[in-house]
Amino acid sequence: MRFLKWLLLGTITLLVGGWMCRGPLFRSIVRYHVVGERAAIKKDGAPGSVAAKVDGILQAALDTTADRLHFSTGRVTSDPRELVPGSAANCIGYAALFAALVEEDLARAELADRYAVQQVVSKLHIGSWNMHSLFDDPFWKDHDIVRITDKATGTTILIDPVLYDVAGIDRVQGGP
Repeated sequence: MRFLKWLLLGTITLLVGGWMCRGPLFRSIVRYHVVGERAAIKKDGAPGSVAAKVDGILQAALDTTADRLHFSTGRVTSDPRELVPGSAANCIGYAALFAALVEEDLARAELADRYAVQQVVSKLHIGSWNMHSLFDDPFWKDHDIVRITDKATGTTILIDPVLYDVAGIDRVQGGP
């Protein structure tokens, strides 16, 4: 009985600790390798909040994207104009809407000339192992994320809007 008590306590401690450290834990294990770029989809005033700082802009766009979309593996649109009212989307749609919201908010904050926002195609890796090799279905061949580059400093931020919606992890790490 004593063993079961300690086993249960240890399991609960690991689960709580793992959940509280999920972002750093995920970023230390999984890397996104950018393998291509998506063509920009012209937007007609995709709404978003006006924020003064880039972190505020990114957080507002993540929250808006997560509130408006839900993940689907079915046939869905990736046009952010059609996703704005809220609908099912895959990683392409999530990244397209998030990128459109960030671009508009950067323009409103007069930061659009300093930051480049790109929807990119990536592959998830643990070490050198490509996680997409587990699946034969073409749907899982790659994963779209958004790359934000500060043109002045060269700093790059990679954001996976689907991962944020599912697990609350906003920024991810890139690899070579």
